[in-house]
Amino acid sequence: MDGTYPATGLRVISLLPAMRRTSPMEAFWITGILTFLLGASIGSFLNVVIYRLPQGESLVSPPSHCYSCGARLTFIDLIPVFSYLILRGRCRHCGARFSARYMVVEAVTGVLAVVCWQMHGFTPYAAGLFAACAALLVTFFVDMEHMIIPDQCSVAVALFGIGVNIYHLWTQGLDQALAFTQQIGPDVLTIYLPHSIVGLLMGGGVFLFIGWLFETLLRKPALGMGDVKLAGAMGAVLGPGYALFSYFLLSILIGAAVSILLLALRIKQRGDYIPFGPMMALAGIVMLLYPEPTTLWLLSWYR
Repeated sequence: MDGTYPATGLRVISLLPAMRRTSPMEAFWITGILTFLLGASIGSFLNVVIYRLPQGESLVSPPSHCYSCGARLTFIDLIPVFSYLILRGRCRHCGARFSARYMVVEAVTGVLAVVCWQMHGFTPYAAGLFAACAALLVTFFVDMEHMIIPDQCSVAVALFGIGVNIYHLWTQGLDQALAFTQQIGPDVLTIYLPHSIVGLLMGGGVFLFIGWLFETLLRKPALGMGDVKLAGAMGAVLGPGYALFSYFLLSILIGAAVSILLLALRIKQRGDYIPFGPMMALAGIVMLLYPEPTTLWLLSWYR
């Protein structure tokens, strides 16, 4: 309601009537834009993680600054996406050029936030899903630039999978566990194991075997332990079964497509090492967001 503030005589106009007149479509767009900006802001922090984590630096100190001139970055320099566009990708103080990766990470993280909200609303599951996707996004760029997969990212993904599995076990009972039955003498014994733990062991075990096999045949390392840990983490999320198989298949398809493209563009030569972690991370994001459609699409090739 409109009214007059008694102490000052100033007329106060309530915003509630205007908010009530907001249509569902307008509310949808406003919420989407705010969610994107929140996600992009988190993406700005992910850029810090991508740069500092491989070098063992603190993620909080010193504050954000230009790595060329050392000038501390202020609010105008740190507006997600827009600062990069406004400043044309350069430092406002010394003119040094920033990598386009900073804007790309912010934009992609904003889109991931919107997708998670759109699919699952503002729920704890959506927050966990977004965190797992963010960890995979960090994995993508760190492995691309440094050829290492941070253990922290794989742990974050695995914890998401284990947490979701524990919640399902708590609310739905042993239907969310794998039952192993064996007859020992006159007794039939059954043991129940969580999907996430079996998937973690299966995912990591399969990649460990593949890495050993290729190293034996090719006489050179093919997969690093970072790849094995990430495969195990995705196994914890997807569980043992067709989804995990589809994840492996999608990683290989992405890897093959990227390798052919890099060779065709002469960015890489035959025999050059191409990190597999980014392919696994990209496939992981797809499988986290769209597990059933992706699995059905890939398995349809074998029908």
